Amino acid sequence: MIKQVFKSFPDNKPISGLCIIEDITKCPTGYNPISKTHDQDSDADLHMQSWKESVFIGRKITRYLCLSKTEGISDYIVVNINIINEKECPPDGYCLIPRTIDSDQKAWRKRQLCYKLSRKSLATYAITDIILLSRSKKAPDGFNLVGDLNGLTLCYKTSPQSPDVPLPTLTYGLTPTLSTEKIPNSNGSLSSLPSLESSAHVLSHDYDRLMSLKPTRPAPKLPPTYSSSNYSTLNSYQGLEGIPFILNQNISVEHKSIFKDIPEIKIKTSEDLDLEYNYSFEQERQV
Repeated sequence: MIKQVFKSFPDNKPISGLCIIEDITKCPTGYNPISKTHDQDSDADLHMQSWKESVFIGRKITRYLCLSKTEGISDYIVVNINIINEKECPPDGYCLIPRTIDSDQKAWRKRQLCYKLSRKSLATYAITDIILLSRSKKAPDGFNLVGDLNGLTLCYKTSPQSPDVPLPTLTYGLTPTLSTEKIPNSNGSLSSLPSLESSAHVLSHDYDRLMSLKPTRPAPKLPPTYSSSNYSTLNSYQGLEGIPFILNQNISVEHKSIFKDIPEIKIKTSEDLDLEYNYSFEQERQV
């Protein structure tokens, strides 16, 4: 269903290649055969064959026009189509299809088709669709009439193209130049902006100074560890990875004077805690 909807949309891509085949089942890859007429939905065979000829040969000879929007000469599109007689030479700039691409037989019997190619970047319009009519001799709306081609009427549709326009040349250069612009100071005098060379010298000096700096604390020997969670897709760092845990130097065994005001913590057993709890409970009851 979706494919049918997309097929109903107009395809404004230009046609890039045309060919003739004898067997409609042997259409080349990238080409689509015109197998039915646009007005009557009948067979779009372009070979005018008499009954006597088919009996003499023992089979029906057919010719079908195929078009492609992906194959052909690279970067060239079809911009015009013309019909000429069998022994007539094509106009200047037009290509002729002399033989079938599947069986290498003579393509046309009386009238033949030729087409004109143009580079895509130079074309202002292109042929985007070709139809064949079996009864009508008038082109449908939106199509141009070419003429009779061996009993069928050929028409084509054109669509405007946007040729590649060269970019305008720049009126200024891309190479940086030294600035000589004057800027006003707070006291009203004018001073020059720093030049490109002086700015580069200052940046180079700052870069050399930063590169000469060395870290005062050595890097940790072990790689930093990280914590992961079952509810996240990325490992999250805590910001303390690789930093060793060290007490302040003022809090050390050598400085015993700072511990003189700290009361000694007596270790109590569970029995001591039970006695204290019972004693406090009895005190509360007496009160």
